[in-house]
Amino acid sequence: MNNLYLVRHGHTVWTGSGDIAGRTDVELSEQGVEAVKRLAASFSNDKAFTHWYCSPLKRTRTSSALLREHMPQQSMRPLPVETLDERIVELDFGDWEGMNWAQVHEEHGQILQAWGDDWINRSPPRGETFQQQVDRCSDWLQDTLLQMQEVPESSAMVVSHGGSVRALLCLCLGWPLTEAMQVSIDPASLCWLSRRTPDDEWHVRMINSQYA
Repeated sequence: MNNLYLVRHGHTVWTGSGDIAGRTDVELSEQGVEAVKRLAASFSNDKAFTHWYCSPLKRTRTSSALLREHMPQQSMRPLPVETLDERIVELDFGDWEGMNWAQVHEEHGQILQAWGDDWINRSPPRGETFQQQVDRCSDWLQDTLLQMQEVPESSAMVVSHGGSVRALLCLCLGWPLTEAMQVSIDPASLCWLSRRTPDDEWHVRMINSQYA
């Protein structure tokens, strides 16, 4: 059995403010810390991870550390070494990083509308497209699945971002990219995919911390 556990980081100090933090390295809020602790406690003792990956931004590294500290299995068996990987970082919003969405609407209204009409292939100014995010996540996924094939009954924890989780769901499940934004990926939420063998299709066990 192969398992992929995709976790989005907890709430940040910018969550709810409308400020844009793609590559901006913001911290978790107190609410985010507590939410990740609750997510960690929800894992059962029998979850054994063979691989552990994390985006290198602070909000994901802190979330990863909290998961490792507060999961019930922590006292039962050693966890795998955490691997930081830039390829699963959040979308780069370019010139819009650190701005408020209301400010972007006011100052870059036409560009924002054009981006909204085709966010897969268009980017914020000096940012990246969703297709580019998908491409780098695909590169990471191919490498990771090869590593997982070397370990029987492998399970990988991936602590990342909303955009990257959506990209990985599309890649694993064959969803068209146009469907990526149709599913909610809340802060401190879990998506769980599994398959019996590397030749099988992935099946959804949980989306946004809700059993499928």
